[in-house]
Formats: sequence, structure tokens, C-alpha cells
Amino acid sequence: MPSVTADTQAARRGWLRHVAALAYHRHSTSLLAAIAFADSSFLPVPPDLLLVPMSLIRPERMRFLIGLCIAASSLGAVLGYLIGYGLWSAVGAPLVELYGYGQQFAVYRDLVAEWGVAIIIAKAFTPIPFKIAAIAAGLAAMNPVSFILATILGRTLHFVMVALLLVLFGARTAAFVARYERPLAVASVVALIGIALGCYFH
Repeated sequence: MPSVTADTQAARRGWLRHVAALAYHRHSTSLLAAIAFADSSFLPVPPDLLLVPMSLIRPERMRFLIGLCIAASSLGAVLGYLIGYGLWSAVGAPLVELYGYGQQFAVYRDLVAEWGVAIIIAKAFTPIPFKIAAIAAGLAAMNPVSFILATILGRTLHFVMVALLLVLFGARTAAFVARYERPLAVASVVALIGIALGCYFH
């Protein structure tokens, strides 16, 4: 795993100081686990947004954080499966509509019903929110053991890919953020506003 470099130390100043404080907070791992769990079942906030800066700031904990995300995300997917299986009308359908996948969801459900394990694993390489795949698996009554095994493998592939990118480009990313923190902060705010407006007028 990469060591803390001067560039990484520099990234702790300014815009990232709050993330740095969070990374060292005693409840930071609990928050990351909660987000990873919720992202696979009902919350539209990927844990990568917290995992990446926490791993950049504390690279010695990267293996632990990756393992935590795999475990919590897999458990969250079980809840997503249960939502699709037993709470579709009350919870599943409104969530799918809320995230804008209402028209395509029938296609995902049919794909899961036909391909099962392969589709759940392949989700690691697609931009489709994992919660959508989990809910579709539940609605399609996919074999629960097969679903759990495929979920663990798929989530492992996803977070291992994140870890590899951090190992390869982590120091460069930290240096880039440290150098351009103000433009990035402005760009982040603009992006968040754009996403909010897009969701509102969808």
C-alpha cells in the first residue's frame, strides 16, 4: 500500500481538512459502513465518495476500509433483495421511480431472472446503482444463496478496482487536489446544483 507522501500531506490543508478530520474521527468507519450498507439498498450516495479521500489520507487503513465496504455493501444488498421480494409495492416501486429507473426496471428484472449470477457480478462494471440490481433480484425471486454469493463477488470486484486505482494514482490524485483545491471546490458545488436540478426536473 502507498505511504503518506508530502503531496498527500499537502492535500490535508484547505478544502480537504474536513475530510481529513472525518478520516481520523472515531466514528468514521461506522459512517463509511453505514453509507456502504445504505447505498446497496435505498440511499443514492456511493461509499466511494468517502472511501477514496479516507484512503488517500490514511493509506495504511486502505485494506481495512475496502474490506469494510465489501461486507457492509453486501449486507445492504440483502436488504435491497428483501425490498424487492417482500416490499415491492410499498417500498421498492417508489424507490425505483425516485431514482428514475421506472421505465427500464422491467428490463433489469427480466435480465436478472434469465442470467441471475452473471448479471449481479457484471453490475460491478456498470453505472447502474447496485440497489436497483438488488431490488430486481428480489422481485425476480432469484435464488437467495446465489444472489448473496454473486453479490459478495461483485462488490469485491468493484472495491478492489477502486483500491487498485488508488494504489496506482493515489499520490497523483492527492497532489492534483491539493494544487487545484479552490477550482475543484467550485466545480463540486456546481455539479451538486446540477444534479439537484436534474433530479427535480426529471
